[in-house]
Amino acid sequence: MTTSDEPLGTSLVRVSSAPGRAKLVDLPLTARQVPMGVRDEVAAHYKLGEGQFEPMATTLDYLVGATVACLTGTLGGRLGALGQSTAHGELTAEGTGSLVTDHGVIRLRAVHVVYTLTLDDGVDEAKVRRAHETHTRYCPVARSIGGSVEITSEITLRDAA
Repeated sequence: MTTSDEPLGTSLVRVSSAPGRAKLVDLPLTARQVPMGVRDEVAAHYKLGEGQFEPMATTLDYLVGATVACLTGTLGGRLGALGQSTAHGELTAEGTGSLVTDHGVIRLRAVHVVYTLTLDDGVDEAKVRRAHETHTRYCPVARSIGGSVEITSEITLRDAA
């Protein structure tokens, strides 16, 4: 595969301020505005008092969600190539983002994903593990943020009932 600096496309978003330190974000192909704001520990960092904000998911929460979703989709695609079904809940993921303060700025330091996969009959477990070990390098979000955010994962395999 080759690398190209030629733009593949663009992602245009629009943001407007809202009460309670919120932002309303218009994303491509989204029918409604997505609210992003602050929650308790972020509000404490910015010294916001009660009543100065409405608790809601932060922009960093959305970044963690986007990372976990993209990684899960990438792993699911690689598993599908092995004949493993993932379209009916066979693959689940839970991700945790670690936030730190870096020179007074909150930033995402790491994302850890825990996958659970119900293994279909006849699918090679070793190939599944290899797909898991290498999937991060094929994930668009991981490739985009991996230089500044540590990304790790683990997978638990279960036999089909």
